Parts: sequence; C-alpha cells; structure tokens
Amino acid sequence: MRNAVILTVLAAVAGAVLLVHGGAAASGPTYNADVAPILDAKCASCHHLGGIAPFGLTTAADAKAHAAGIVRMTKAGLMPPWMPGDDSAPIIGRDLRRLTSTELATLAQWAAAGAPAGNPADRHSKPSTGAGLTGPGTTLVLEPSKPYTPHAANGGIDDYHCFLLDPKLKQDVFVTAALIKPQRTGIVHHVILYEAAGAQATDADQLNAASGGKGWTCFGGPGLPLDLSGSDSLSRLGQPPWIAAWVPGHSTNALPAGTGVLVHKGAKIVMQVHYNLIAASGPDRTKAELRIRPATTPLIPLQTQLIAAPVELPCPDGVTGPQCSRQQAFQDEVNKYGAENAAIPTALLKICGKTLADYPQSVGTGTAITTSCDRAVTQPETIYGVAGHMHLRGHDIKVTLDPGTSKEQTLLHLPAWDFHWQDVYYLVNPVTVGPGDTIRVTCSFDNSTADQPVIGTKQLTPRYVLWGEGTTDEMCLGMLSVATG
Repeated sequence: MRNAVILTVLAAVAGAVLLVHGGAAASGPTYNADVAPILDAKCASCHHLGGIAPFGLTTAADAKAHAAGIVRMTKAGLMPPWMPGDDSAPIIGRDLRRLTSTELATLAQWAAAGAPAGNPADRHSKPSTGAGLTGPGTTLVLEPSKPYTPHAANGGIDDYHCFLLDPKLKQDVFVTAALIKPQRTGIVHHVILYEAAGAQATDADQLNAASGGKGWTCFGGPGLPLDLSGSDSLSRLGQPPWIAAWVPGHSTNALPAGTGVLVHKGAKIVMQVHYNLIAASGPDRTKAELRIRPATTPLIPLQTQLIAAPVELPCPDGVTGPQCSRQQAFQDEVNKYGAENAAIPTALLKICGKTLADYPQSVGTGTAITTSCDRAVTQPETIYGVAGHMHLRGHDIKVTLDPGTSKEQTLLHLPAWDFHWQDVYYLVNPVTVGPGDTIRVTCSFDNSTADQPVIGTKQLTPRYVLWGEGTTDEMCLGMLSVATG
C-alpha cells in the first residue's frame, strides 16, 4: 500500500514537470498541437532554413525563441506580410495569408504561457515550402547549361544577365504556371522570362553564340531589338512578351483557372536575371519550371502590359553638390547602362505627357515626392492581375481605374511598399475595360537624407535619382495581366 502511494505521488510530480516544461500535460495551446499548424501554413514558406526570412520557425525551439516577436508582429498585422491595402479590389488568396482572430488568440495564449512545446506526437502538420506547380499539364524544367558568377561594371552594384533557354516546342503551348527558383536568393533581385519568337529568336541565338553560350548583359530588357509592330507592342514598351516573373516575396505561381500565356512553336525563352551585389556575389544557376498545355486547350490567353511613370527625385533642400544635378544623374546612367537605357527618363516624360516643370526642384525634406502616369485603354480588355514595382526609396504605389470619375476604382494599393515583398495579385472578379477608360499608376518616394539606401555599412548621400536599372536607382511601374478582346 505504501509503495502504491509513493508511485501515485511520483506520477503527480512527473505530470507537474511535464506541464512546467511544455510536455503533453500542458492545458493551454502548445506548439505541436496548436501553433505549428498556424506557422507551418502561413509562415514557414519564408521562415525556414535557407528561406528569405532571417530565421526559421519550423521547430518548437525556433518558435519559442521568437514567441514575443511573433505575437507583436501578427497582432500589428505586419506578419504574415500582406501588402495590399483594404482599399484594393478583392484579391485571390488574401485569406490564405491573413491570420484569423482565433489564430491570433491562440498565438497570444501560447506565448503568454511560456511557449510550451507540448507532445511531439500531437504535431500533424508539415512546414509549407511555398506554392508549387499545380493543375493539369506537363512540367518543363529549364536552366542555363552552367552556373554564372555575376559581376558589376563601371562602378555599379547591379548585373543584368540574360540566359537563352530552349524549350524545343514542337507546337504552340499555353504556360499555366511558372515556378522560378533562384539558387542565390540573396543576390537575385528579379527574374523575367521573355518569349523570343521569329526574328527575335534569331537575334537571341546570335547574342548567345557571340558569348560562347554564356548569355549576355541585358540592362532594360532582354537586350533584343525593340519590336513595335504589334497592336500591343507599346504597352510592352517594345519588349518581347512576358511569360512569367519572380521577385522577392513572390508566392503566386499559377495563373487564374482557365487562363494561360501563349508561347509559340520554335520560340526561345530569354531569362533575364537581375543580380544585386550590395552584400555579396557568387555563382548562381537560377532555373525555371513551367507547366504547359497544348494551345488547342480552350484557355483564355493573358499578356502583360506595363504602365511606367517618370521618376524625378531631386535632392532634399539644403543638400548640394554635383550629385544633385539631373545632368550628372543622366551621365551616370549613360556610364552604367548605356545611352539607350539612359534615355528612358526623357522618354517617359514624353509618353506620360509631362515635362520637367511638373517636377519641382525644391522638395523640402524630400519625404513625399510623387509621380503618376495615365494610360488610355484603346481596346476591350479584361484585367485579371495587377502588380506594382519600385525600389528602395519607394513608399506607396497605387494602380487606379478611371481616376477622378464616378467609376473610379482602386485595383491595387500598396500603402507600405516593401522592396522585399513583391507579387502579382490576381483579382477575385476580373475587371472589364475598354475605350474611354483610363488606368493610372501613382508612386510616392522618400529621398530624404534619413531614408537613403545603406550599402554595406554606409548610408548613401542624397543625390538626384532618375528612373534606372540599378537597385539604388528608382522605378514607378504598374503591371497588368490582361486578356484582350
């Protein structure tokens, strides 16, 4: 009898120890039973070893170490990152990235209780590795023949390099999903896949042959002669059609159901990779995986349209020197990117019907410098997806349909722009537009002394900033994924 009593006491003590140390006897939420399913589904695609987030959240120890931060950032709505503002049109996948009130309460209760691990046997979820290729079709894997080590020339910190990929298509196909896998996410700023068909395929072959099959430098686009012959060529700024793109934070790999991007028989694919070498370099072999279906499949063909606004960012008041001269900024771009690409700032003024007088040289502290551009819709179109793009000084970007009219609608608003969280956002309800409609892209920048980019450990001195290819230059770009007709 005495032994039985002792055993009972020991069992109670053991249960108490399990409770204190986060074992199975914990009464509130535990990591394994309650928190892991939340983090695995909505955080782990970035917060894993080798991911773009600075730390992992795939183990009980990882989560406990960051418990207070998890609660603080999720309560504030800053994590998981969902960049579109509430004034944006309804977007597919919003609820998959936002936490529910129940999930927020679970995280808060778990952290307040000391972030107990619980019983490992209670964990039934697995960390998400991000969206993969989904839907019917054949998977096509394309990659350069060998790694490439990027290098910047002429005092820059950016290398744009184009690789020629041959899908060996025997028939026209639709691309319905694209998964681009940068090998070195720390230096890959963006990846764009272009279709080079007909004469442009020949040009791409020649450029690649001239380099011995190593690809070529390609600031501003794929480096092919501009083609302004098609009805949609101006909306692409003369560049070949886009097939797919990747930017930091990208998570949407599949196109909306029932749609695809047409790629023609015999076409080549030019993969432009923008390497930013602020922090490091090293060999990279980025690859692309495409899901393709025959062009006879009854799908709606999508294409990408670009709406670019001028970028004219003077130095803040009180900052002077040669670097504050627009002419000096132009010459710097000529030196880094060539005369053709350096002419883009002037071309954008003309395209958008603006002059330098629309951009005053006195900007106060420089914390709120805005620009915009309107594009008139010239044919019936249906807008399926919207994206925005700026660089490090960008703070707010908006794409608006019919601004200033009774039909005004915000398609996409990113009120707290973050260079590291970019994506294409597909609309729950695609929007039909036509002649008489106008689409505007509007951007706000901060070129103040306090907001200058940091290179290594050194913050840059304010300078006059133009539209440019480098990460420390700027862009104001709206992108639409549309079906015409």
